[in-house]
Amino acid sequence: MTSKSTSATASEDWAKHIAAWRASKLSRAAYCREHDLKVHVFLYRLNRQQSDRAEPLTLVPVSTNTAPLSRGDLTLRSPQGWSLSMASDVSVAWLGQLLGTLS
Repeated sequence: MTSKSTSATASEDWAKHIAAWRASKLSRAAYCREHDLKVHVFLYRLNRQQSDRAEPLTLVPVSTNTAPLSRGDLTLRSPQGWSLSMASDVSVAWLGQLLGTLS
């Protein structure tokens, strides 16, 4: 009978820490201080866990309206029900960063 690999055990330990941190309502830094963890390692493991669980991005069809837009006519709507309205002359670079952050 073989034992679990060290990396699998470490991943499970970090998953437990991350779950405990979420339940604690403490800041990341406060949780790390309480459990004698290095913040940068905690953040690395947190980001790694989130990226492992992330669903792949998909393209969705978009229809456009050829009518001229007036100020405030740009609205983003999510399948979850939220919407964000902004000026139609918003910076394309800023909008790209926003969409990247929301994904």
